[in-house]
Amino acid sequence: MANRIKGITVEIGGDTIKLSKVLEGVNKNIKNTQTQLKDVQKLLKLDPSNTELLSQKHKLLADAVKATKEKLEILKAAAEQANQALANGEIIETEQELQNLQREAEASGTALAKLGQAGEMLEKAGDKIANVGKTLTTHVTVPVMAAGTAAVKTAADFDSAMSKVAAVSGATGDERLND
Repeated sequence: MANRIKGITVEIGGDTIKLSKVLEGVNKNIKNTQTQLKDVQKLLKLDPSNTELLSQKHKLLADAVKATKEKLEILKAAAEQANQALANGEIIETEQELQNLQREAEASGTALAKLGQAGEMLEKAGDKIANVGKTLTTHVTVPVMAAGTAAVKTAADFDSAMSKVAAVSGATGDERLND
């Protein structure tokens, strides 16, 4: 029974206590009294005229009645407070707040999924850019470097050829420049 009314808070004597805890204590007290009452009943079967056992039985029955009344009062107070909360609109307000929170959680989940998709798209774009870089390296940079190397080699070959011409003609370095 206490499991069905979990979470209800009851105010008893100015103290706010969870209903399940209050009922737990009362139910424990009732169970203990019932156990003692059973023991007394067994002893009374053996000696039905024992006045001391009859007195104990009467006391235990009075304790059981008191504990059961206390439990009934607690349950009535909880029901009254629940009805009052319902009348004040607290339950409806709480349900609406719950729905709002659920919508926000769903929206943030959707946003996370979209963010994940955007991340995947950026990763693919990065891969494509890297591939373009590789293509540029192999199709543009390498040929440009080869052309530069060829130009340097051609200039070196030209210089070498001119040195040979100068050597054959007997011209000095200054004469070569003035011609």
